[in-house]
Amino acid sequence: MRTKSRRLAGIIVCLLAVSLAACQQPGKSEEVTVKGADLVKKVSDTPTELVFYVCVNGWTEDQFMSTYGNQIKKKFPNYTLKFIPQKDAQTLPSVITSGQTIDILITSIGLTSNFLLAYEMQDDISELIKKYNFDLSRLEPSTIDIQRQLAGGGIYGLPVSTTSAALFYNKSLFDKFGVSYPRDGMTWDEIYDLAKTMTRTDNGQQIKGMTMSVQHLMQLNQLTAPHIDSKTSKAAFTSDSFRQAFGNLTRFYKIPGNGLLDNKYNLVSQQEPFYKDQNVAMFAALSTTGRVFKDTLNWDIVQLPVFKEKPNVGPQSYPTYFYLSKGSKNKDAAFQVMSYMTSDEAQDFIVKDGYSSVLKNQSQIMKSFATNDPVLASKNVKSLLPAKFADPTEKTKYQAIADKEMLAALVDIASGKDENTALREAEERANKAIEAEKK
Repeated sequence: MRTKSRRLAGIIVCLLAVSLAACQQPGKSEEVTVKGADLVKKVSDTPTELVFYVCVNGWTEDQFMSTYGNQIKKKFPNYTLKFIPQKDAQTLPSVITSGQTIDILITSIGLTSNFLLAYEMQDDISELIKKYNFDLSRLEPSTIDIQRQLAGGGIYGLPVSTTSAALFYNKSLFDKFGVSYPRDGMTWDEIYDLAKTMTRTDNGQQIKGMTMSVQHLMQLNQLTAPHIDSKTSKAAFTSDSFRQAFGNLTRFYKIPGNGLLDNKYNLVSQQEPFYKDQNVAMFAALSTTGRVFKDTLNWDIVQLPVFKEKPNVGPQSYPTYFYLSKGSKNKDAAFQVMSYMTSDEAQDFIVKDGYSSVLKNQSQIMKSFATNDPVLASKNVKSLLPAKFADPTEKTKYQAIADKEMLAALVDIASGKDENTALREAEERANKAIEAEKK
C-alpha cells in the first residue's frame, strides 16, 4: 500500500509540474508579439540612411523636417534622413537616371499615378505588413480601400494624413452685399443659385460667385464616377455618372460674369482671385487649401455641397501616402518609419499641425486639430471633412492623361461647345493618348 501511495504521489507531482510548465509558457500570439517586438528593435537600432522624395514642387528640407522629419528622427535616432527637393535638376526622372535610390516616396493619391506608377516605383508591402503584424483595422477604411484598388488587392503605401474637399467663402463680400453665408448641408443647386446671386459688377469690378479646383473635385466626386474604366483602360467621360458629376461643375462657368478668364483653365486663375484679389465670393477646393489663405482675407469654411439625391454623402477621401520605393535597399527600416507615421503619437503631431488624421477612431485625436495653427483653428474646422466619405474611385496609371483631356473639355464647354460633343471628343483624345502610352 505504501509503495502504491508513493507511486500515486509521484504521478500527481509530475502532472502538476507539467501543468505549471504549460501555464508558464507564452501562447502562440504572445510569441509572435515578442518576436515581432525584438525584430522591430533590431531593425530600428541598426544605423541606416533613408532617402525621402516629396512629390510637391517647392518643398524645402526645412519643410520636410518640420512636417515629418523631426518626428521620425526623434523616434529613430539611428536613422540618417536624406531629403531630395523636387526642383531644378532634381525632378524624379533625373533622380532615377542619376542612380540615386529612393526609400520613401511621399505623395497624394491624386499624384500617385504621375509619380509612383508613371515611373514604376511601386512595391507591394503586404509581406512587410504580415511580417510585422501591422494592424490595418486602425486606419480609416477608405484609405486602405484606395490602396487595394490601386495595387490589385495588395498595398503600395500607408496613409499619413488625409483631406477631402470643402467650400471656402469670403465673409466680407457676403457682408458687403447683404447676402447670407453658405451653410453646411446645402445642395449643389442651392450653391449654384447663391453663385448667381453673388456674381455681379461692383464699381466697375467683376465679382465672381464661385471658382473651383475642378480637377480635385472630379477626382473626389460624390457620385464615385471614374475617369478611366479600370477593366478596359479607356476613358469613361461619356458615362452617365461622369456626365452628371462633370455637368454639375461646368454649369457654374456658364453663369454670365463667372466664366473662365481668357477661355483658359488652371488652378492659379481659380485660387488667387479668391484670396489675393478677393473678388470671388466662394472657392471649392481641397480642404487643406485654407493653409494657403492664412489671414490674407476674412474667410471661413462649410462642407462641400451635396447632391439632393445623396444628401448624406460627401466627397471622397484624398489621403497622402508614404510609399515604399521598389528600389529601396532598406525596406524593413523604411517600413518601420511608414508604420510609425500611423501611430497615435505621430498622428497627434500631424493633427496639431492642421492635417486630418487617418485613424479610424478620430473622436479624441481631432480635438487637438490645428492647435499649432491659430488662424486655421479659429475657423469652422469641423466642416473640413464630410460626415461620410463617398466610395473611392479607382485611380489608374492613366489618371494624368484623363485629367488633362477633362480640363480641355471644360474649356470647350465654357467657350460654348455642346457638352456631349466636348466630352465625346475629350474621351477620344484620351483614348488615343492612353494607347500611345501603352506602346
